[in-house]
Amino acid sequence: MHVFLSPHFDDAVYSCGGLIHQLTAADKSVKIVTVMAGDIPEQVPDTPLVRELHARWQAGTDPISTRRREDEAAAEVLKAGMRHMDLPDCVYRMSDAGALYPDGDEDIFGPIKEDDPAKTILATTPIPYADCATHIYAPMAIGNHVDHVLVRDWALTHANTHALTLYADYPYSSQPATITTTLANIADNYQLEDQLITLSDANFEAKFAAALCYRSQVSTFWPDEKAMRAAIYTYLYETGNGTLAERYWRLIR
Repeated sequence: MHVFLSPHFDDAVYSCGGLIHQLTAADKSVKIVTVMAGDIPEQVPDTPLVRELHARWQAGTDPISTRRREDEAAAEVLKAGMRHMDLPDCVYRMSDAGALYPDGDEDIFGPIKEDDPAKTILATTPIPYADCATHIYAPMAIGNHVDHVLVRDWALTHANTHALTLYADYPYSSQPATITTTLANIADNYQLEDQLITLSDANFEAKFAAALCYRSQVSTFWPDEKAMRAAIYTYLYETGNGTLAERYWRLIR
C-alpha cells in the first residue's frame, strides 16, 4: 500500500496527483490521508486571516464540509482511498490566549508555536495504515508552512521503518529558491536521493481533473482554471527539463 500524507485537503493531489494516478492505474492500493481536516471549533477565531479565507473560498457557512467533499471527489477521480483526520487547520487552532496563527503569512510560514496542540497530538499518534504500508509519502515542507512542517516531522519520526519519500509541495515548490532553502535545512540530518517521476499525458489529465475538484481553492493561486492548467503544466514540464515530471526525495537510511 502507498500512503500519501496531505497536510490540507489539496496538497497530495496538487503535488503527487500524477504519481497517484500511475499507481492506481497499475492496480496499486493508494490511500490519501488528509491530516488537518478537522472541524472548525465552535468559537471560530475571528481573525483577519480566517475572514479573508472564508470570503475567498465562497464555500458557505461550513467550509470544511465543502472542502472535505472536494477532497473526496479528487480522490475518486484518481481512484485512491481517502481518510480524514480530525486536527483542524492551523488558522483555526487556538490556545488559552486565543488564535495561534492570526496574522497571515507572518505566522503560518513562521515557526511552530510552542503551545500548538497539533505538535503534541501528532507526537503520540500513529500514521494511519502504517502497519500495512510499503511506501509512505510526506511533504518536504517547501515554503515552511507550519502544517506542512508538522506533517513532515511526524512522518520522519513515525515512519522510520518504512520506505519514506518526501514530495515537493506544489505550488510552493514553483519557486526554486524555496526548494534550495528547504533542502539545505534538512540535509544536515537526513540523506536524500532526488527522484523525478515522469508523467504521461494521461497522468497529467487525471492530475488536473482531480485538482479541479478543489473549486474553492482556484482563486487562491490562479486567476481562473485556464491559468491553473497552464501553470501546473509549465511547472511539471520545467521540473522534468522538457518532459512532464513530479519531484520527490527518497530517504536513505
